[in-house]
Amino acid sequence: MNRRKFITVLTFFVGVFLLIFGRLFQVQVLRRERYRELSRRNYLRVRNLYPPRGDIYDRNGVKLAYDEPKYVLSLDYKRLSKEELIRLEGSLKEVFGIELKRLIVEQRGGVEPIRVKDNLTQEELDRYYSNAYRLPGVFVEVVPQRVYPHGKRLCHVIGYVGYPSREELRNYGTKIAPKSFVGKLGIERSMDEVLLGELGREEVMINAIGKVLKTLSRKEPVKGKSLVLTIDLRMQSIVEDVFYESGQPAGAVVLMNAKTGEILALASFPGYDPNRVYEEWKKVSKNKLKPMFNRATSGRYPPASVLKVPVSYAILETKTASPWEKVLCTGSFYLGNRRFYCWNIYGHGPVNMIKALQESCDVYYYTYGYDLGPSTIIRYVRKFGYGEKIPLEIPVKRGFLPTPEWKRRRFGEPWYDGDTINLSIGQGYMLSTLMEQVLMMMGIVNNGVIYRPTLLREIRDPSGKTVWKNRRKVWKVVRGRQEYFAIIRRGLREAVRRGTAGRAFSTIVDIAGKTGTAQVAYLKRGRKKRKLPWRLRDHAWFIGFAPYRDPLFVIGVLVEHGESGGKVAAPIARRIMERIYIERLNREL
Repeated sequence: MNRRKFITVLTFFVGVFLLIFGRLFQVQVLRRERYRELSRRNYLRVRNLYPPRGDIYDRNGVKLAYDEPKYVLSLDYKRLSKEELIRLEGSLKEVFGIELKRLIVEQRGGVEPIRVKDNLTQEELDRYYSNAYRLPGVFVEVVPQRVYPHGKRLCHVIGYVGYPSREELRNYGTKIAPKSFVGKLGIERSMDEVLLGELGREEVMINAIGKVLKTLSRKEPVKGKSLVLTIDLRMQSIVEDVFYESGQPAGAVVLMNAKTGEILALASFPGYDPNRVYEEWKKVSKNKLKPMFNRATSGRYPPASVLKVPVSYAILETKTASPWEKVLCTGSFYLGNRRFYCWNIYGHGPVNMIKALQESCDVYYYTYGYDLGPSTIIRYVRKFGYGEKIPLEIPVKRGFLPTPEWKRRRFGEPWYDGDTINLSIGQGYMLSTLMEQVLMMMGIVNNGVIYRPTLLREIRDPSGKTVWKNRRKVWKVVRGRQEYFAIIRRGLREAVRRGTAGRAFSTIVDIAGKTGTAQVAYLKRGRKKRKLPWRLRDHAWFIGFAPYRDPLFVIGVLVEHGESGGKVAAPIARRIMERIYIERLNREL
C-alpha cells in the first residue's frame, strides 16, 4: 500500500473514531442526567391477570350468565412527576374528555393502577393508540365483563356483579384484586367463592410511556367453576310472561318440583336488568316498587286463608274434630259480646272440613281454632316450616310466628281470645313468605315429607367435568296419618272445582289449591275496596299443586295488593300451569 492510500484509510478510521467518541461524550457527559432519568423510569410492573367467572346455566344447558373480554383504559399515575401529571391531565381531557383529578380522588389508596375508562369501543382504542405518546403511564388492559343474555329474566335468582368495595377487598384477601368482579346479589353473591376463579400474575418491563418492553414471568389465570341451576328457562319465561300479562305491578311466583324440591322457576316483580344496574342505579333505587327486592324469598305478608291448610291438619291430628263433623256458619261467630264475621256475611250453612276448605269458611276455623289455642296452632304450623330457617342457595327471610309471650313483651298486653280467632285464619300478627307457603303445600302433597328446596343442580370445573352433583334431601317430615293429608287434598281440589279457587280450574291440567286474601288495612263493613289507594288494598295468594292424582308441581302466586286471591292470583296460576302442559314441558320431568 502506498503512502497516500495509507493516509486516506487512517484518516477515515480516525474520523469514525472521533464521531463515535463525540457521540459517547454527548450521551455520557453532556446529556448524562437526561438519559439517566429515562433509564430510571424503565421499571417492573406486576400486573394482575383477571380470570373469567364461571358460567351459569339452566337445567337444560342454556347459558344464563357468562364473561366476555372488555378493554379498560388504566393509569399507573404514581410513577409520574407533577409536571407529567399536569400535561397528562390536559391530554386526557382533550382525547377522552376525562377529568383526571376526579378519578384519582375516587380511586385513591389502591396499589394498583386506577381505571380511567371502562368498555372501550374500537374507535376509542384507535384514539388511544394514536395518542399513546401523549399519555405516559396510561395503558390498555383486557378484563372480563359479565353478560346476562336474557336481561330481566331470572334477575332475582342470578343477581349481578360489580367491582369490590374496600371491605370486600379486605375480606377476600389475595383471591381478588380491584378490577375483579364480585357477586352483589342472588346466586352471583351466595356462590361467589365457586364462581370467582384464580387470579393470574404477569411481571413485565415497562418504559416511560407505559409500553411493555419485555415479559419476565407469567402465571395464567384460572376460570371459575360453572353452575347448573334447577331452573328451566322455558318455565321461567312462562311464569314471567303470564304475570306481566296480568297487568299487576308487584308480586312473586315460585314453581317447584313436588317430588324433589327443585325450584323450576322463581320470579319477583317488578324486575331489573342486571346488565344495566349501575347505569340505571338512580332510577332503580328510587322506584317505590323496589325492583331489586326479592318478594319470593324476603317479602313477609299475612298468610291469610292459606293458613287454613295446616290448621286443618292440626284439627285432625289433635282430634279436635273429625273431618265430617259440621259447624253451622251463619255468617258470623260470637266470642263474648264481640262478633267476628265470615267473609260470606250470609253464611255457608252446615260445613264439614272439606266444605270449609272448598268455601274457605272463616266460622269453621274460628270455632276449631279457638279450641286449639295459639300454642297448638303455632306448634303445628312450625312443623310445616313456618317461622323456620329455610336452607336455600339464596337468602330466605324467616316468617314471624306470634306468641302470647311475644305480645306481652312487645306491647305489654295479654294475648286475647280475639288474637287466637284472627290467627286461625292467617290474620293478625303472623307473617309468612311465599317460600314458606309453597313448602307447606309440598308437605301436604307428599303426605308430610318436605324436601329441601334448591336452586343448584351441579357444579362443573372449567373443563366441563361435573365435580359436585346435588341430591334430593328431606328437610322436614310431618308424621301423621296419610288419610289426613288425603282429606285436605280433597278439600283443596273441591276449592278449585266449585269453591273460592274456581278461577284456577282448568280442563287441560287438574289443579288443586287454596286462595288467600290478606287484609292490609282495616275497613268498616260496606266500604268498597276498589276505592282504596293501591298500597292499602289486600294482598292476593294462591298456593296449589298439579296434577291432583300424582302431583308433580307445587306453585305459589303472590300478588301484592292484588285485592283477591280467587279473582287475581288463582287465574295467574292456572295460565302458568296450562302453558306448561300445552308446551309439554311437564313430560321432561
